[in-house]
Formats: sequence, C-alpha cells, structure tokens
Amino acid sequence: MKLIILLFASLFLSCAAPKQAVAPRATIAKGVEVVTMDYTVTKDGQTMPTKIYLLDVQLSERITLVATAVGDSDSSIQPTHQVATAVAPISAQLNAMQANRPDVEVLGGVNADFFHIRSSQMVCGVVYRGGKALKSECDDLTTVFAVLKDGSARCMTNEEYRQCDKSTIAEAVSGRQMLLNDGVAQSSDTRLEPRTAVGVTEDGKRVFILVGDGRRKEYSNGLSYADMAVIFKQLGAYDAINLDGGGSSSFCLKSSKGLFAPANRPSDRSGERSVPNGLAVIRVKK
Repeated sequence: MKLIILLFASLFLSCAAPKQAVAPRATIAKGVEVVTMDYTVTKDGQTMPTKIYLLDVQLSERITLVATAVGDSDSSIQPTHQVATAVAPISAQLNAMQANRPDVEVLGGVNADFFHIRSSQMVCGVVYRGGKALKSECDDLTTVFAVLKDGSARCMTNEEYRQCDKSTIAEAVSGRQMLLNDGVAQSSDTRLEPRTAVGVTEDGKRVFILVGDGRRKEYSNGLSYADMAVIFKQLGAYDAINLDGGGSSSFCLKSSKGLFAPANRPSDRSGERSVPNGLAVIRVKK
C-alpha cells in the first residue's frame, strides 16, 4: 500500500516542521499494514511532535474486525450499572481471544468504548459481538463503529444507529465525537490529548484504526479532533469517529514472544489501562 506512505508524507510536509519523516510500514497479513509516523502538531504558535500508530485494514472474506471483551467472554459486558462490567488491558483481551479462537489469527487491536471508570465500568455506548447485542442502548452523545454481516464497515452518527436495521450488525463498539461525516470535518476543537479513533472509506471496505500518543512533551503531545479529521481525510476515509482516549489509548501488536503488548506508550504512569472492551483485527484461517 504505497499510497499510505505518500499520504503520510504529504501530511508531514504540510506542517511547519524543520525535518522530514518517512512513515515505516509493515505488512502483518495480506490486507493489513501497520504504520508508525512522526507527526507535528501546533499549539500556541509552537510546533510539537506527536507519535502516531495506524492499522490499515482492507476488509475481505478472511480479514475483518471484531469487538473484544475481558476473557473473550460476552458475559463480561454488562448492559446496566447493577452488575460491574469487567475490565482488563487490551493486550490481555487480545491474548484471551487468540487462546479462545483457534480458527482465527488475532493480528492486533486497540481500546474502544468510553466507560464509567469511577463506578460500574459500564460502557457508555453499544456493544455487539458475533451478531449479538450485549448492550444495545446508548446516550445521545454516542457514535458507533460497526462491521456488518455483509463484511463491510460503517461509522454511524447516533441518529444513523438508531434508525439502522440492527439485525445487519455483526460487531460494534462505540465512540463519541464524529470526526468526519460524509467526508466533512465535524470539529475544529484543537485540544491535544492521547487519542484512539477509527475511520472508514465510503465503500465500507477499508478501515483505518489510529492511536496518537500524548502527555509526554518531548516525545508525543497528542492529537486534536481537527488533527484527526485531517489525517483521516488524507488517508481516504469518508466517515470517522473518536473512541476513548487519554490513558485508555493503547495500540497492541504481537511481541517477539508471541503475546500481545502495547506498541505505543500509554500515558498512565502505571502503563496500559484496564478497559471493558476493544477492537481487534483478525484473519480467519482456512
């Protein structure tokens, strides 16, 4: 996918930066590439570095995305505050999924839903796994990323989710802010934070999963909603949503030891944060 390198190069060169950067890429499966890049953000007239990690996923019969859960168990996701939702690092959720599903190869993943971190840990949005709605209700701020049963993907506004045919949804996680809607940026907010986000092309066949590290001045300062809208637009996304960020942002790949671990630097001092669910890229074995 040489196009993605050219896109990232144009993004970087458009910034007021004194140096150029090449975005290293690695193919981890046919149709799945990992890209890391040095990006430049601007705050108060100053340019600062931000490290970006990206999964570029071409959906096919064998490549798709699924919602993760603690222990790869549907029962870990609770639809109300009455019973606590389980939490675990995304790396642990990916390891559990790989151990539990011998028919697939888990390639990588990120965190997903906002959740009630100081109470029941319940996710704020909707969660679907294997065509089953584990939590189908959401508040008015929720946006939805879904993989449909026909193999395509969608980023949906709250209203689009409410009106869609729920029986067509195979997998879904939720976010909040719509970053791109029909190719148009939806926010000019310039606050810099660690971010996780997902974008989809107009035909629903290509997905971009992005994590931007932040809260480390010399290493990485985060991204704004406006930054992410620009990046997704340059990549070719038509719709994109913001997932949970801050200390939750985690970009996990398989290590040399065969287990998943963060490839980025989560901003919590304790390291990778425990969260209710995530979004995994998988390859179906034949």
